Amino acid sequence: MTSPYHHGDLKTTLLAYALEQMEGAGLDGLSMREMAKAVGVSHTAAYRHFADKQALLDAMAEQGFEALRQASREAVAAAQGSPDRLLASGLAYVQFGRQHPRQLAHMFGAAARATAPPRLRAVAADLFNDLQTLVAEGQQHGSFRTGDPRALAHACWAMVHGLALLQGGHLLGQHPGADVSAGASTDAVAQWPDEAANRQAREALGVLVQGMVPDEAS
Repeated sequence: MTSPYHHGDLKTTLLAYALEQMEGAGLDGLSMREMAKAVGVSHTAAYRHFADKQALLDAMAEQGFEALRQASREAVAAAQGSPDRLLASGLAYVQFGRQHPRQLAHMFGAAARATAPPRLRAVAADLFNDLQTLVAEGQQHGSFRTGDPRALAHACWAMVHGLALLQGGHLLGQHPGADVSAGASTDAVAQWPDEAANRQAREALGVLVQGMVPDEAS
């Protein structure tokens, strides 16, 4: 039996449960009523926070963009110099994608919808704007090649996002013995040591950063 509407932070709890399910069995067959029951509240209580399942999905995407942006900003703040700051941002992005592969794919799919809420579109844009700012600052300091910073940021984003998706889908290498069959669980990615994945990401993104350096400095 579900409990009456008395919950410390039901919105956060529903989001956490939905994210857990997304990275596991998926959300396609899970209704709002079933999710409410799973966290021990009535479906009426759940609808007080989310008008429908699509609203919950949009909130999951928004939360993902905010978490990814925060991880990137923290990594950048701990680095010195534009090349290392760009590398740190990229590594944080790839790590997020490796740890939350389905959420990352969902985030961009949700933001690209024609009916995506303005707030979701805004947080998605903020993530790219941070990257473009990194590129522009590097150009101002003479650390990065000249050119349209937006175009250069698009090139950086394409490589970083692609690497995040490839590592998140454990398509670039696996620990010996890992099950990579079509029916394998997404937990198989955990069989690939994080150290090896980080090393691979650092090497790949190092190529990206080197390509950003002015020709005379490379």
